[in-house]
Amino acid sequence: MEKPNDRQIRCERLVVKAIEKFNKSEQYLISRDLSERCICARFSRYLENELSKFHFGEYTVDVEYNRGNEAIESDPKTLKNKKIVVDLIVHKRGFDEENGFDNLICIEMKKDYKRLNLEPDKERLRNLVNYRYRFCYEAGFMIVIHSDKKQQKYELRIESSYFEHDG
Repeated sequence: MEKPNDRQIRCERLVVKAIEKFNKSEQYLISRDLSERCICARFSRYLENELSKFHFGEYTVDVEYNRGNEAIESDPKTLKNKKIVVDLIVHKRGFDEENGFDNLICIEMKKDYKRLNLEPDKERLRNLVNYRYRFCYEAGFMIVIHSDKKQQKYELRIESSYFEHDG
């Protein structure tokens, strides 16, 4: 696999910084075992706050955004004839005739005790950053919601990262 470019490295740093800030302030949500959707929605605010600091201020963060397929904004995203919904995306809304969709980051999030079931989400991320499927996300991240009650440690962690490629 190719090395990430400067823009993709900025994407990764942005996500890492948002995770750090989330982890400092939002342990309550994880320690109370709130839903992935709740945690993901709250994390989106931290991600959005970091966008302009990493020179991505024109992008929007959306939770479970499921539109924009084959140059038709209103069509649901599909992959291999199945509708797909990504937990969290960073993109420019809409379709531009000259540039197409401008998708930056896609994120899937799972609780760590569901770790055995990560492969479908990881496969989706690999496909979303693969040029062949034309979603054109530059970076994808599998984030795990980690909860360790014995050590009183509750945090988000990047499980794996994926970057736009040809293969």
